[in-house]
Amino acid sequence: MPEENSSEAVQTPKSVPRLGFIDNVLEALKHVRQSVKNQGGRVRSSDYLSILLVPVTCVALLAASLCASWARLLVSLLALCSVLFYVLARIGIMRTLTERQAALIWHILMATFLMGITFAFVFLEILNSMPS
Repeated sequence: MPEENSSEAVQTPKSVPRLGFIDNVLEALKHVRQSVKNQGGRVRSSDYLSILLVPVTCVALLAASLCASWARLLVSLLALCSVLFYVLARIGIMRTLTERQAALIWHILMATFLMGITFAFVFLEILNSMPS
């Protein structure tokens, strides 16, 4: 059985006090920031492709806004595929979570997806209402 050091050991659940909405969001952001600071540098070698796709996708979408309609559609589809690859490359971690954690992460993922769709509709409506 391999020896575990403190950074790789599974943390035992601790009692977390209930907070108000804003305090809860702020504490969650602090927790995520600390987690990323502690664990963010540990990346599997196979994840570098998906990590590089994020800035490449951003630049491609910026360039797509300057292109003709067919090129814009092509670049947008490639961006969609790269974002899908990014998510699917990380979804395997769900197997290591408890059922409750997996359900919560799934709800957050679905809410983020719905927020993105809603943002796209609002943004398109704003663009369509602007005078030419």
